[in-house]
Amino acid sequence: MKRSQLLASYLVTLLSRAALSPLKLLPVKSKRALFLSFRGKQYSCNPRAISEKLGSIAGGRVEIVWAFHEPERFRKLVPQGVKVISDRGFKFIYYALTSRVVCTNTYYKPHIPRRRAQFYLRTWHGGGAYKKVSYPKGLMGRYIRLQQQGASLYLSSSEAFTKMTLRESFGYKGEVLEAGMPRNDPLVNGDWRRIAENVRRELGLEGKKICLYAPTYREKDKKVPKVPDAERLRDALKERFGGEWVLLSRGHHADKNGVPFASDMDVSAYPDMQPLLMAADALITDYSSCIWDAALVPKSVFLFVPDIDEYISDRDFYTPIDTWGFPVSKDDDALISNILAFDEAAYQKRVSAALAKLGNRETGRASLLAAERIMRECVGK
Repeated sequence: MKRSQLLASYLVTLLSRAALSPLKLLPVKSKRALFLSFRGKQYSCNPRAISEKLGSIAGGRVEIVWAFHEPERFRKLVPQGVKVISDRGFKFIYYALTSRVVCTNTYYKPHIPRRRAQFYLRTWHGGGAYKKVSYPKGLMGRYIRLQQQGASLYLSSSEAFTKMTLRESFGYKGEVLEAGMPRNDPLVNGDWRRIAENVRRELGLEGKKICLYAPTYREKDKKVPKVPDAERLRDALKERFGGEWVLLSRGHHADKNGVPFASDMDVSAYPDMQPLLMAADALITDYSSCIWDAALVPKSVFLFVPDIDEYISDRDFYTPIDTWGFPVSKDDDALISNILAFDEAAYQKRVSAALAKLGNRETGRASLLAAERIMRECVGK
């Protein structure tokens, strides 16, 4: 974003908050909870898991509202007891300012004033402590802080995430619930196998092995790094693990350009990443925090990082990449070699040790604990 555009956004945000401040006189609806995932793009991730659990335990006592960029795509949620609205316009502002609980998995809309009478549940959208999340200096940093303001409770997947991301990077001093990411509950309690079967059936991939290629987001002005050679990758997977392999690709939700990878199926438009991850037998990624999720179950994860030197220079990591427990490859030759030489027993030992070192706090009950907290905030004990 150019400085002139950034300055304009920053000033508009401040003016919007000031203009909307009189609406803080509206009474907060104590039994209303508002959810957004990736700023209104999806019905997914941790907010989805919490919302669905809340719906199952609330018995209609809490009004569940979801806000989307394209609400018509999500009308199917209405029969499930969910109120669907647009995340734009006065109606959204009304719900944003009158919901007792606001649950998001990323930064919250900066132009909306924060209210002391509201409870802001932030789940974030990544586990562990891998690539750094930090505030830039100057105006951009101040603008991001406006979006970050107002958290009442953060969820955390690990001691490292609490310490390095929440406390040190975000400067957050409030309450943290270290019970894992709600979206990971099925991975911990074993229900992921049923979900995986449903995804395979939905995609028409029953009886086949799935390799998911899902790189993380690069800034718009950054050159897209080299992607793996699809044919060599497929051949190596077949040689090492056997079976018929299908290659899927998924771009980051913030990347509108997709992934320039010769996959058999582009699943970037699939509504939620988590079921795809559960269905995959192998994951090829780089610095995406989805490696934390995949490490919770017997998934073979390989890191393909041709731009690692540049990435470290630009953003860096909380913990060195060679401590994460996954095979690291800078080029196709190394990737193929790592696949063919893959030792599952040694791999699982390394990954388990890496999770333990980060202070894994996944319980398989995070969605329930978060939903119960919302119940307490909305209807009391």
